[in-house]
Order: sequence, then C-alpha cells, then structure tokens
Amino acid sequence: MRKIKITFERGGEVLASLNESQAPQTCERIWNLLPLGSVVTHSRWSGREINFSYHDTQCIPRENQTIYTSIGEICYWRDWDWEGFGDPPQVLAIYYGAELARSMKGNEPVNVFAQVDYSEIQKLIEIGEKVWLSGTEKIYVDRFEE
Repeated sequence: MRKIKITFERGGEVLASLNESQAPQTCERIWNLLPLGSVVTHSRWSGREINFSYHDTQCIPRENQTIYTSIGEICYWRDWDWEGFGDPPQVLAIYYGAELARSMKGNEPVNVFAQVDYSEIQKLIEIGEKVWLSGTEKIYVDRFEE
C-alpha cells in the first residue's frame, strides 16, 4: 500500500495511506504529481477541515464520492460544474473531524482517496486546530518510502 507524508511548516507531520481500491484514478494522479507544496488554510464551510489548492491541467474524474467525511480522510475536490476560463481550481482537503463537505453553494461531493494513519489522528487534530487558530502555513506532501 502506497503512503504519503504530509509536513507542516510550523511543525507536525502525518502519514496517510492511499485508498487505491476505492479511488484508483485519484490516487494515481495525485501520486504522479508529488511532491506538492502549497499553503494550507482552514475551511469554516466544512467545519474541521484544512485544505490547499494546487495547479494541474488534468482534472480527476468523480470517484468514490461522498459529502459525508470522516476523521482523517483526505479528499480531492474541484468545481464539478466549472464553466470558467482555463483550468478549474483543484483542492486537497484533510478532515480532522467528521463533517459534511460543503461550500457557499451547499453540499459539495468529494473524492475520498486517502486516510491518515489512525495512530496519528491526535497529531492531525492538533495540527488542524493550530491552523484554525494561527492562520495559514506552508504544507508539503510527498511520497513516503519505508
């Protein structure tokens, strides 16, 4: 099983396992884009969620979608109805609590493609609350080789 390592600039790191049986296309595309660096922010629309955008000219199709997220799930989101110019915004979201995926438009389906290792959930909660209270920070996502 492939894993990713998520590192936060102001401290903290968690490992997550890709869910390749449920979201093979999402996992493969994200894996091939690594390493990724961005700025993580807290999302108040979806409660206990931190997320970051990234640029890719290829959009990932709908796969293993839900609006009901669980603690530690990592999800891919984009505006599925994008009719703007250029590439639609794409986001990876990390949930540190069970929430509904939503935005100002209402419920927003997401592709669930990874799960933070259960032994690291408490670290994830602390990181999520830190981002909520302290603001944005840089985030780095890379392949984890054991």
